[in-house]
Amino acid sequence: MIGTAMKTLGTRRNATVLASAFFALLLAMLAPPAAQAQNSWTVSISEKELKLENPVDMMWDKWLMWDIGYQRMMCRNAPYIELLNEATSTSPITEFHLTIGDNRFDFGSVEGTDLVMLGSTTPGFNLTSNKVNGVVNTDGDLGDELVVNIGNGGLLPGQLVRFKIKLDVDPAFAAQYAASFGASLPDFRTVLFDMNGLNVYDGVVNSSPDDNAQTFVKFNPGGQSGKAVFEDETVAAGQYYNSNLREYKAMDPVLIFQTGGGQQVPEPCSIGLAMLGLSAALMVRRSRRSAIVG
Repeated sequence: MIGTAMKTLGTRRNATVLASAFFALLLAMLAPPAAQAQNSWTVSISEKELKLENPVDMMWDKWLMWDIGYQRMMCRNAPYIELLNEATSTSPITEFHLTIGDNRFDFGSVEGTDLVMLGSTTPGFNLTSNKVNGVVNTDGDLGDELVVNIGNGGLLPGQLVRFKIKLDVDPAFAAQYAASFGASLPDFRTVLFDMNGLNVYDGVVNSSPDDNAQTFVKFNPGGQSGKAVFEDETVAAGQYYNSNLREYKAMDPVLIFQTGGGQQVPEPCSIGLAMLGLSAALMVRRSRRSAIVG
């Protein structure tokens, strides 16, 4: 009789444990999906490094704007890029990629044979670079892609790095370019995207991003992010580019152009946790059953 009572009690306990686990699983299935973490990054580009460091300071804006037209042409041919790994990210960035956009141009050497030069406002980073030729752009044409490797563990969440790049004219396009713009240097706003939708090298306005630069990063861990495009931008004083130099008294503000994106980082979902709870419940069941039998 005592054995029968113990057996009945064990059966009720097992049923209660299994019912509780099933109810937890049911709630997890009905609950909204668990939030996911995200690796996020932002890329900014400007002709002046100090504009990137002081993006909303009006006094800096006034000081940076009053250079001569030739100096601004030089700066816009070799702009600075700021790469930010957002503080909400969970992984460091170890690689930065940028396509040329208009494939009649190329990434040139900034100093010696180096394709990038670390900015003075973000010292301490170990950058190496190389160029991948024959990359298929969104319009199906072959272009070039700049790859920047960030050493010493990469760019950690919350960190940013600034570096200079330089743009060259492809040899096949050099004669045509010289006929239109002489010995002037190409403006990054006409190569990486089209100011005000104007493709100055074809003389057309179409506001199409097909020939615009794309950028992406690689997180470790996390892998490659999605690609972001530098969209065509509406620019005041957009008539000043390449050989079209402004007079000193003319207004030509220094601007920042930006893009970026995010990468979902999977986290354990509610159902997975519920299944873990079910497994634990079954283990408790076995433990109690052993205790009763013993």
